[in-house]
Amino acid sequence: MIKSRINLYTASLLPPKQRLNFTRLITALAVLLSVSVLLYGLAWHQLNNMQHDLQLANAQQQMLIENKNTLEQQVAQRVPDRDLVARVELEEQRLVLKRLLKNELEQRTALISQGYSPILTDLAAVSDASVWLSRIYFNQAQIEFEGFGLQPSSIPRWIERLNTADTLKGFAFATMTMDRGEDQPLAFKLTSTPVVSKETVQ
Repeated sequence: MIKSRINLYTASLLPPKQRLNFTRLITALAVLLSVSVLLYGLAWHQLNNMQHDLQLANAQQQMLIENKNTLEQQVAQRVPDRDLVARVELEEQRLVLKRLLKNELEQRTALISQGYSPILTDLAAVSDASVWLSRIYFNQAQIEFEGFGLQPSSIPRWIERLNTADTLKGFAFATMTMDRGEDQPLAFKLTSTPVVSKETVQ
């Protein structure tokens, strides 16, 4: 039997099948909308948390400002204790006096340690058996010697030798007292004063 119908269409001529249909499009839109809603919800939740933290920080800042103002008012209203202030001032004055006394003692110690050693060396160089000293007083303004001599003439000779000492230059021995007790050596006291130059007087 001969076929009366001939199929001129091949499979390649058929339209391709569409992968995206209405159902799939609706499903994709629903998924995308769900993801968008979820992301919006997360962002809104984080924003609320940040706003809550900001409110707490503002409240703490306000509380600290109020505490600061309260403390400043308390400090401004506080009156210092007069007795305590007077005690502090007294202790400060005592401290100043102690420092002055300490400096004075240090200066005197330095003067003694530096001044007596050279003068004792010079006194030993000019001494002899006819004169001996019982007391020496020395500062920057005056020198005093107290001692004894065997004869009245031995003391002036000792003073002449004393004037040649380097440590005693600049001092003038102007006052001397002598006294002799019964059956005792001749006691003397020699006092000096600094020599004032003409330049100093002018």
